[in-house]
Amino acid sequence: MPRLRSRAALAALGAGLVLPALATLPSQAVVGSGTVSFNDCDVILNPLAENDPVTQNGTWSLPITVDHPSPVPVFSSQTVGFQLGSVPAGTFPEDLTDTSLDIFVEFEDSRGGSLQFSAPTSVLGDFDAGQPLALGEYDVDNVEYGESGRYSFFLKKVTVDILGTAGDTGKNYRYSCDRVANPTSLVTVGVFDPNAPAQITLDSLQATQGQSVGIDGRDFLAQAGTLTPTVGGEAANAFQVDEIGFFDGELVIPEFAPPGQQEVRATYQGETATAFITIVAKKAQLVVTKAVRAGKKLAVSGSQFKPGEKVTLKLKKKGPAPRGTKKAFGSSVTAGPDGTISKAVKLKKAAKGSWKITAKGADSGRTAASGFKVS
Repeated sequence: MPRLRSRAALAALGAGLVLPALATLPSQAVVGSGTVSFNDCDVILNPLAENDPVTQNGTWSLPITVDHPSPVPVFSSQTVGFQLGSVPAGTFPEDLTDTSLDIFVEFEDSRGGSLQFSAPTSVLGDFDAGQPLALGEYDVDNVEYGESGRYSFFLKKVTVDILGTAGDTGKNYRYSCDRVANPTSLVTVGVFDPNAPAQITLDSLQATQGQSVGIDGRDFLAQAGTLTPTVGGEAANAFQVDEIGFFDGELVIPEFAPPGQQEVRATYQGETATAFITIVAKKAQLVVTKAVRAGKKLAVSGSQFKPGEKVTLKLKKKGPAPRGTKKAFGSSVTAGPDGTISKAVKLKKAAKGSWKITAKGADSGRTAASGFKVS
């Protein structure tokens, strides 16, 4: 069969694919090829009338190539090329004369929508059922998208109608397949929206310092590059923005991000998007002398604080204290470059008994506690 290059009638269904077309914009093509295996194929005689099955539940391995511009802007008219293989010899039960061919194809787009097209009727003349029926190549015009994102196309259904004459009797045979074995995407198309506000979404509303949470961003400038979000003003890990202004991955909460509700901010090429997350502080470590005499110094050391932050120490006796003794002390220390602290706190007139010491980082919010005895 000769190569058919024609304008096919198009029906666009679902949230992602819309009509009519507004404008055609240039972009590069992505081409995907594969062989789609159907396992529910029927041949029916006179499908619009008697609808008599000839063969049922057959299989068909159909080579197909999709040529689609990508990336493309929303609401822009695109032309998509399709090249279909052949219907195997012997699929139809008899030879026909004065034969015409009609083809209907449907794709799912992985986003809840579908792309359907029917090729213009083509004239076959004499049809030999003992030979493969080449389906040819077609262009589908006026394909457009109403929402940014990635659309991965899966072939869902193919219907082939041949109409002709056997002797003096008109015949219409339909070969229809609508169940794909192990469906795989033939091609993925990127769609961007230059007018949509940039957005980021987190998959959790709470995270601990240093923990990872899922993040995705969309509708930033459609230009590949690198973006580094911040959490509470602290720089996090970088992400690659793709050619449609999308990114996703695991956002690593900075090790010393401020605790409490914090803003996650992503800025790229002049566009900013924000979200909020509650940060939970990690626990620090604290070690003290377990027994110390009143009036002597308590040796305090700790780790896992933010380097350079002020760490407040509070010491408090458990239970009552005799008159003339102290039951509380306060002090502070600055964490070193490695986040450790070291301090000697003099326990002048400290009451005897069990004590508790707590430490809290001013910036990181990290806390630690330990106990000791005064004798």
